[in-house]
Amino acid sequence: MLRRADAAMLAMVVVWGVNFPIVKITLREISPMVFNALRFGGATVLLLAVGARGGNQPVPRAAWPGIIALGLLGNAVYQIAFIHGLVRTTADNSSLILAMVPLFVAILSVALRIDRVSPRTWIGIVLAFCGLFLLVANPTGLHLSRVTLAGDGLTLVSALCWAAYTVFSRPFLRTMSPLQLTTLTMAAGTPVLILAALPELVQQPWAEVGWTSWAAVAFSTLFPLAIGYTIWSASVQAVGGPRTAVYSNLIPMVTAFASWVLLGETLGLLQAAGAAIVLAGVSLARA
Repeated sequence: MLRRADAAMLAMVVVWGVNFPIVKITLREISPMVFNALRFGGATVLLLAVGARGGNQPVPRAAWPGIIALGLLGNAVYQIAFIHGLVRTTADNSSLILAMVPLFVAILSVALRIDRVSPRTWIGIVLAFCGLFLLVANPTGLHLSRVTLAGDGLTLVSALCWAAYTVFSRPFLRTMSPLQLTTLTMAAGTPVLILAALPELVQQPWAEVGWTSWAAVAFSTLFPLAIGYTIWSASVQAVGGPRTAVYSNLIPMVTAFASWVLLGETLGLLQAAGAAIVLAGVSLARA
């Protein structure tokens, strides 16, 4: 029977995978930094409202510098690099590069002695990542070229930031709830995102934004951010960073299917084989 934590992570994978093409569509009407400011501002307000009713434990003064640094790294820097990277490359490129997060998390966890990584988990992570190359092996899939180089580089920076956020959040989650840590780190990073977006907020042609884009902002605010980040932290708290991060390798599967539906991209037998290998790797690493 599927454990509750696994079910929650699988739901998060679906949400994050679908979010890639949704963001690409939304950026046709809303500038990247405005989109980030809107969804992070909304998610922060929502999380603060929920947290205010939860009776969180006081945060020790010595922990605040680390929490603020974690919030800036995992929200501000990560999201600025991610959103500018996504607009300069393909949805498949972005999802594949971000799927390197489990490798980065495992390496950092072992190097810093924060989490132990079993041989079974290492094999599963590598196997799942190899399957991704088959998954994106289609005419509209992975393209490493000068056209996407800047976007791919920025996406790689965002992957490193998210890996570091995952690893360094583990010590805080020993004394804080996932909801509290998510709320505080998001509150630390969101003001930077809003400040960075101010020039685009002033120039944004609001009259041209349709209801579908507003619906996408609402979706991205609630599910990938407010709920998704909290689920991620809960899994890190329960099973550690490496075993949580391996779920990132499932996101390109969802992205490929969502891109087929929403963006008209293609799928084939090769992608099905890649998806099967990814599933096998994730199952091995998570067991």
